[in-house]
Amino acid sequence: MPLSCEEYRCQQQLLVLKKRLVEEKLKPEEQEEMERLVQELERRLKM
Repeated sequence: MPLSCEEYRCQQQLLVLKKRLVEEKLKPEEQEEMERLVQELERRLKM
């Protein structure tokens, strides 16, 4: 099934956010914000 441009962009954003969460030392506020964004993207992509 082909992806729309928006779906592709969301997937790429999701990958980057997850990678940053694993690799970077973040302040608690930053980590919470990133986790919220990850959840939003996953919901949007129905993951």
